[in-house]
Amino acid sequence: MLRESLTASTWRELENKGKFDKNEKLSFISGDMLILGCDVGSETHYMRAIDTLGRELSKSVFPFNNDSEGFQNVREWAVKIVAEHNKSQIMLGLEPTGYYWFCLATWMISNGISVVQVNPYAVKQTKEDEG
Repeated sequence: MLRESLTASTWRELENKGKFDKNEKLSFISGDMLILGCDVGSETHYMRAIDTLGRELSKSVFPFNNDSEGFQNVREWAVKIVAEHNKSQIMLGLEPTGYYWFCLATWMISNGISVVQVNPYAVKQTKEDEG
């Protein structure tokens, strides 16, 4: 049932008058959301799952191929985590570097998973802060 109830949005679809301000972006995120972070690669992507507080919900990184079968596998993996942790929405965040993320983002949106682009500078800063 959860698979059928997933609905996707992107920042662009949600924007009012061109841009969200920071508070509007933060209010989009809710406690019932599973957040997926993806390290995009040319052939293999790597996914992690966290909650809105930053707690890791996946036991390890989930590698998957950059093709429709890989996308389906990661979606099923995410749906299991959603069910285990009583979440009702999924959001994927990724760095839009190169062009390998296009197919993944398009597939996820068409299959009910919201996609947001994460600024590469913000990712770098987070890595340095966590050191």
